[in-house]
Amino acid sequence: MEENIIDFEDARVRLGDHIVRGTAADGMVRAFAITARKTVQTACDNHHTSPLVSAALGRLMMAGQMMGLMYKGTDELITLTVRGDGPIGGLTVTANNKGQVKGFANNPNVWLPPKVDQHLDVGQGVGAGTLSVVIDQPGTMPYSSQVELVSGEIGEDLTYYFAVSDQIPTSVGVGVLVNPDTSIRQAGGFIVQLMPGYLDYVVDQLEQNLAGVTSVTDLLERGMSPSDMLRYVLRDMDYEELEVMPAEFHCGCDDVRAGRAVAALGEAELLDMIEKNETAEVYCHFCGKRHYLTPDDLRKLL
Repeated sequence: MEENIIDFEDARVRLGDHIVRGTAADGMVRAFAITARKTVQTACDNHHTSPLVSAALGRLMMAGQMMGLMYKGTDELITLTVRGDGPIGGLTVTANNKGQVKGFANNPNVWLPPKVDQHLDVGQGVGAGTLSVVIDQPGTMPYSSQVELVSGEIGEDLTYYFAVSDQIPTSVGVGVLVNPDTSIRQAGGFIVQLMPGYLDYVVDQLEQNLAGVTSVTDLLERGMSPSDMLRYVLRDMDYEELEVMPAEFHCGCDDVRAGRAVAALGEAELLDMIEKNETAEVYCHFCGKRHYLTPDDLRKLL
């Protein structure tokens, strides 16, 4: 049976950006953790985000990636949308259960003074508003839930979402550290949840452990991997690692999908563009790519 043993340490070294999933306290706790510096960097490069927006978008993307692993249906998608009255305006992220994510900010170039502790003021950038979660399963009606933002800091808002919408006691920690040159230095996070039937001693131990966590970026700066973070947060709780999965930014837009979007304009609009010898342009909000369809392409669509 030795050939079936999973070498998690080897997998972590090879994966780079990755998510781990585990359990603790005899199944009374489930947990996820992620490191995603390259994933967040890709999104920020695509959208030319300011450090403030990089932090906000990166936090929501990583939360989406971890939440995606909670659902095992084929082609299942989760979409997180933040709408606030702050200068960022809104954030939209879509993730699947394969560790892939894409996302964008309504206003990617927002700059604000840092907070007193010199951390980026994501809460001020997002402002007051709502967080909505849509779970899309092929062949069924999407499930949608919405809560008010409690701080705009993303992690606290998602913790509140799980408590109110799913009635699951949850701790969400996500963090992005940006270098002075605006590149991403660290990006990671964790989600820890109490499962039905949990006992009081598990709550006490978990609260005691979480009290020692100052920030996710602090854990990352100390050299912790996702596995290390979960072992730290779930210490003395018999943590067991179950799965290691690669994580990445992935959009999936292409010329075929762009053609479908243009075709949806209708025959009259396509004929008008062909007659005027115009090229149709389709912009993907998620990855920033532009797809062009020439008059010959438009004739093929007809």
